[in-house]
Amino acid sequence: MSTENSNSLKPTLETTVVDDSVPTTGPSTPTARSWPDVEEKTRSRRSRIFRSNKPKEEKWFLFKLDILLLTISCLGYFSKNLDQANINNAYVSGMKEALQMNGNQLTYAGNVFTAGYVLGQLPAVILATLIRPSILIPTMEILWSVFTFYSAAVKTSSQLYAMRFLIAICEGTYFPTVDYLLGSWYTKNERGKRMTIFYATASLAGMFSGYLQAGAYKGLNGQWLFIRREVEWARKRLLADGMRPLGAAAWEKKNIFRIMAQWQFWVLPVGYFLVQSSYPIYQPAYALWLKSRGHTTYQINVWPTGQYARSVVVQLLAGMISDSPLLRGKRWQTIIAMQIPTIFGCIVLAVWDVPIGLKYTAYYLTYTCAGVPGIYYAYYSDLMAHDHEMRGFLIAASNMFSYIQSIWWTLTVWRTTLGPRFHAAFIGASCTGVGLCILAVVLRALELRDQRKRVLCSRRKWKRIRSATCLRSGGWHVDETSHVKAAAGSSNVDAAFL
Repeated sequence: MSTENSNSLKPTLETTVVDDSVPTTGPSTPTARSWPDVEEKTRSRRSRIFRSNKPKEEKWFLFKLDILLLTISCLGYFSKNLDQANINNAYVSGMKEALQMNGNQLTYAGNVFTAGYVLGQLPAVILATLIRPSILIPTMEILWSVFTFYSAAVKTSSQLYAMRFLIAICEGTYFPTVDYLLGSWYTKNERGKRMTIFYATASLAGMFSGYLQAGAYKGLNGQWLFIRREVEWARKRLLADGMRPLGAAAWEKKNIFRIMAQWQFWVLPVGYFLVQSSYPIYQPAYALWLKSRGHTTYQINVWPTGQYARSVVVQLLAGMISDSPLLRGKRWQTIIAMQIPTIFGCIVLAVWDVPIGLKYTAYYLTYTCAGVPGIYYAYYSDLMAHDHEMRGFLIAASNMFSYIQSIWWTLTVWRTTLGPRFHAAFIGASCTGVGLCILAVVLRALELRDQRKRVLCSRRKWKRIRSATCLRSGGWHVDETSHVKAAAGSSNVDAAFL
């Protein structure tokens, strides 16, 4: 692919510089800036975040991609998280008494779910490279629906454990496969917004679960198909952005060893555990605290939805700012910005003996980091743009590692009997939040190191090709431009250097 085509496919990141000077016809005297100049300057600042200079054809392509891929992905993820949130809301709305869950049964149900979720992760990503996702995902969706319907008929906690395990296996195949697909269709300056929108549906599910449970308690008590040309164009967009497009791949033992030799294999899963453990969502802590204070069932279900509303707003803003020309696809700043309020909220709740108004505020602040997982996974495509097999493998591996670690984490600090205070849990969440902020800076340093390595390798490759061509041609009439392009390949880092 030519350099001209590559440049035409890349989104334009430059912004217009507004001239603040006011032309005068008289003597040079200090004058106040006129209102049109102020408005123009404000418009320029706003454009640095929200403006898109993509051509009309590319905008239409992205619109269709969002309507099909992103919308379907969000609806599926919404239903999965609605199911996960419902068990917590049901617990504080009568399920505890109906199934006689007087001990840590809610924690055990969560751990059984985690075990099934982990088992479904890695096989799903491997199958996604062998079976069309359009076949794999709907099949698991149908099974998930069947098991979810059966969950409504459970009579004992043991039956609940069995259904949660089967549901978790089906859910475990959905998340890594869809995350893998989303990260492989969008470019660097498009992924952050889409990934945070995808993750925001989880928070919306938590909100709707509260409203649905409150309502249930109160009441009972052709044009859009992608043509082949657009599919090829989508591949070229990814190549121009320095990514290797998806394709069928045979999984062999050497692939696993190749992935294990990279730093991403050892760092990113640990980082995702920090992401999850710093997000205090393992227990409905706010709802349990409200229940201990004697609030009504309606208030217990509805008031915590404000936490999810906050998380939705934060996620959408984080995605837009991360993808904007202001940050140009950088992720580490937004991760730290979302983590700081959560750390403060966790520290307040760990102290506990604080004014009641501050305690209410702290419960809502702890959900500010809800946008971190989306940005963190969007980072995967930036860190592993050259290897889509490793990207898919590590998406599943990170989620598996985090859920496996959450088993001992919840049993240690998030046991239901430790509520509503959860003193050790909030201390642990604040500590892992600080660790995640440090890791975000480390990831940026490793990303820059890899970029320098690719530039250096490209330079050496170009020199070898030029030397070999010179020898074959006797040192005369070498088409240097073509070999420069050949050395650069599809990497935008290398092309920028050359």
